[in-house]
Formats: sequence, C-alpha cells, structure tokens
Amino acid sequence: MKKNFFLDLFLNNLERVCITAENKQIKFKRLLSFIFQINKFLIKNNLENEKIIIQLNNRFHTLIFYLAAIFSKTTICPLDPKLPMYRVNIIKKNINAKKIIKKISLKDYDFFETHSLNLENHKFLITFSSGTSGDPKGIIHSSCSVLGSAHSYSKLAKYSKETRILHCLPEFYMAGIVNTFISCFFSLSQIFITSSFDKKSVFSIWSDIFRHKINLIYLVPSIYSIITNFAHPKAANIIKKNKIKFLSTSNFLYPSIRKYFYKKFNTKIKSCYGITELGGPLTNEINANLQNDSVGKLIKGCKIKIKEINKKNFIFIKSDYMCESLLIAGKEKKIQLDKDGYYNSMDTGYIQNNNIFLTGREKDILKKGGEFVYLKDIENIIINLRFVKEVAAVGVRDDLTDEKLYLYVVLNLKKINKMIIYKILSVIEKKMYKTEKPSKLIFLKKMPKTASGKIIKKKLIETYASNKIREVIL
Repeated sequence: MKKNFFLDLFLNNLERVCITAENKQIKFKRLLSFIFQINKFLIKNNLENEKIIIQLNNRFHTLIFYLAAIFSKTTICPLDPKLPMYRVNIIKKNINAKKIIKKISLKDYDFFETHSLNLENHKFLITFSSGTSGDPKGIIHSSCSVLGSAHSYSKLAKYSKETRILHCLPEFYMAGIVNTFISCFFSLSQIFITSSFDKKSVFSIWSDIFRHKINLIYLVPSIYSIITNFAHPKAANIIKKNKIKFLSTSNFLYPSIRKYFYKKFNTKIKSCYGITELGGPLTNEINANLQNDSVGKLIKGCKIKIKEINKKNFIFIKSDYMCESLLIAGKEKKIQLDKDGYYNSMDTGYIQNNNIFLTGREKDILKKGGEFVYLKDIENIIINLRFVKEVAAVGVRDDLTDEKLYLYVVLNLKKINKMIIYKILSVIEKKMYKTEKPSKLIFLKKMPKTASGKIIKKKLIETYASNKIREVIL
C-alpha cells in the first residue's frame, strides 16, 4: 500500500467529518492540519530519522500522532501513560529513543502543506507485545505494511461510509491502532473517540452509543461479560434501533459469553483474530455464530497452512504485512519463519469452509496423565456459573507429575461462602474429566491484566497474598 493513495483519501474528502473527539467534529482538512503541525514539530526538534517514545495522556492526540508518523521519517513507540517510569526508561534505552513526548499542542486551523509530508516507506512504529509469557519484545512495523493491513481489513470487515465506530480500545495496541482507527479511513467511516473502556464505563458506554448513533463496537471478551451482566435497561432497544454490530478481539471469545450475550440482547458477537508480528488484524467473522470457535476468514494478502508438530495442529501464516524485524534486549533481529516464509502463530486449530477455527494456544495446552488438556475448555465450564466474573486455568510444571493445573477465579460477589465453593466443586466433579480437574482453586480480588485486557497468566502463579482471598486444595 503506497502512502500517496492514503493521502488522496484525505485530499479528496477535505470537507467530510471523519472523527468526533472531545465534543468536536474533525474534518479531513483539519486532520491534515494536525498532521502538518506534528510533522513541523518533529522537524523543528531534529526528530526526523529518530526513534521517539509517545506517552500522551490525551487519547485523541496519540491517535493523531500515528497519522503524522506515517507521513514523517520518524519512528514512534507508543506506551501506556500509566507505565512506571523505570520501565519507560528501560524501553527508551533498548530502542535507543532520542526523546519521550508527553505533551503535544495542536491548534485549530486548516492550513497544511502536502509537499512537506514523507511519501516514502519507512520504519514508522514500534509496538511492544502484551504477551502473557516471556519478556516483552519490540515489533518494528513499516508505514506501508500497516497501511496495507488496515486497507485489507477494512474490506474484509465491510466497513462503509455508514459505519460509525466507537473507539474505546487502548490506543497503544494494534486493535486500537489498526482495526478501530487506521482501517476506518479507507472506507470513510466515522470514528468516535471516547475514553478507554473500564468498569466505570459499564453504563456510560450506552449513552455514548445512543448519543453518537454508533453501529460498530469492538470490545475484549471480559468486557462483553461485564456489560452483559450489568446492562443498561434500554440496551436491547438501543442495539435493535441502531442495528449495532459487535466484534470481539484480543482474546478467546468463549461460546458461553457468545450465548449469554445473544440471550440477553438477541444479537451475536463476531470474533476477529490478529497477530502483532503480522501487521495486526488477520481474520474477521462474516457470519457470527454461537456454537464454535471460528474467528472467521483470512484477509487478502495472507495465506495459511496447518502443520502438525508433536501431535498438535499449529496454524502457520504468511503475510504481506509482516513486521520489519523484532527488537529483543536492544538488538534488532529477523522474525523466525519456516522455509516457505510462514510464521508459526503458536495457536492450534483447523480450517473448514475457508474459516479458521482455534482450538488453543501452545501455552494453553498442557499434558496430564499422558493426555492433552485444553485450558480454554476448562475455563469455559467455570465461566458459565453466573457468580463467576473471570476465570483462568494455568498449567504449573511439577517434577513429580506431568503438570499441575491451578484454577484462578474472580467472583461477581463481595464475599465467598461455603455454598459458592460447593457449587464450583460440584461443577468440577460433574463436568470435568479426571485429567482436567485442577489441583488448586484460588479466589482472587482481581486478575492481573495487560492494558488491552489480556489476563497475564505468568503473574497469576506469582500472585501476592494481598490479592488472594482464599485457596482450596483439591
């Protein structure tokens, strides 16, 4: 994807509103002015051809910075503004960043000069994986590969001029950058930027949907669980009136969450799937389902194959939007591919009728009693209990056995009583095979998570006493 095509979208639609943020409607011509202002700032401060860290508290300014960086010669690394400073400094050293940008001033005027924009491909973005295991790694993306990924995904997801998307995902992860932002420009969809979703947003999200006539929403599975249990009284009517489409990203969407959401709102959640190293979004469900683990069809520009390794069927993907390289411990390294140029997703699954079905992650599969145990199947059993808010099954290595299984649970209730424990134990006894039964049942106040909402299973094993409510040995 060439940058001049992306720029032409702006120039051909100068008077069209594309973003609503901070109670303001932003037209393409104002957006170009903001891009021009940021690029002028980068040139003035000798930040061209340099790496810089973006750590802004203003979500709108962060998102505009991506567009400016695409049309610059600078490489940006966006970080959560809540990230502790000592970790920011480690990243700054590892990527050899020249500056940390914590604030940017944008003035409301419409002047811009397109000849000052860089239309050549360059290394424009470094994201750090939110991986639940191992040390974070920097993933370096080129401007044109990300634009290509965004364009292809926009077509697969069938965005249009009528699409009105609520942007409430973290702005420093790929779903918040590509799926719900850059992709929208190719279809001239309107983006409504609100605050990142959290527990306090359970009711405010519905007022945002109603006020802006939103018809497309991306959330993570755990948030879908929350808004289903604590829905606005008029939620079902709002969904029906606006014909809202819901998509789930970032983590596995349990069938039980799909079914409960459908029962409550008579609307199905579609699932999508992506890998940061391959440019972000890779698939999207065309027709939502309730029964299976489909994540939909693959975007144009990617190929897939299933390869058996140690009796597990792994998904390998070849992408036109592959990252430039990886940044590990301050050193740039090539991404590991097989001899045919395919990347091992580390996800297991299969293909049926051109749709991809996930069966688990390598780290979400353990071996007990000589049998493979799929952790998501165990989690899906427990999440069906209405008093369970979140659940995580974790495999723990043991010198005497294959692996032990610990089950971590966060409840919707303020207190735990014997009846609750009995109900969970009863479900474990009735619905789990002997190799699936956990060794420990651990109740927590909250799950450790990444900014994008993924449960950090590595940290669960290191759970501190202050977060642990009760532990039951089975």
